[in-house]
Amino acid sequence: MELNNFIQLIEDNKRKIAEDYFEEVKSSEYMKTYHKLDPEKVIKREESTYTYLASWLKNGAKNDETEKFFCNLGNERFKEGFPLSELNYALFISKKAFFNFLKRHPEIIENKSKEEIIEFFTILSNYFALAGFYMVRGYINTLFDKLDLSDRLTREELQQIMIRGAFDEEDLDYSDFVWRHV
Repeated sequence: MELNNFIQLIEDNKRKIAEDYFEEVKSSEYMKTYHKLDPEKVIKREESTYTYLASWLKNGAKNDETEKFFCNLGNERFKEGFPLSELNYALFISKKAFFNFLKRHPEIIENKSKEEIIEFFTILSNYFALAGFYMVRGYINTLFDKLDLSDRLTREELQQIMIRGAFDEEDLDYSDFVWRHV
């Protein structure tokens, strides 16, 4: 499949991919903050991820705009009170939904050499890896801005930001941990 056709396929199916994403989000114990949002809002936000992916591919898969887009997204999610672990898991689900979509469209890689297929999936994997990197960067930069204003975070605030969700301390079974020198 030619690149322009692939981009159009993404555009034509972004709603369906986003709905599949939402189905996974709503059943995940790790996505408590997302569960509080209106379903349509979650779907629309996810659609924008694929709109941006199509635009990114169309413009030559350059990192400059990707940095701005995903740093801003991380910044917004921090301000909305999403824990970082949940943001990271949302990206995992996003990638999973997208790759499930790809599996339903084998015509995408028909008549491609092994090298072309590897390059294709490398580019797509890079998109999600860069998204994670820049979201975390935007999130952490906003966290540091907050620290600059207050000069400190309480233990509860730090837990809320970093590990709230299914990883709450009372949910951990410390007998499962193997403690050793690293």
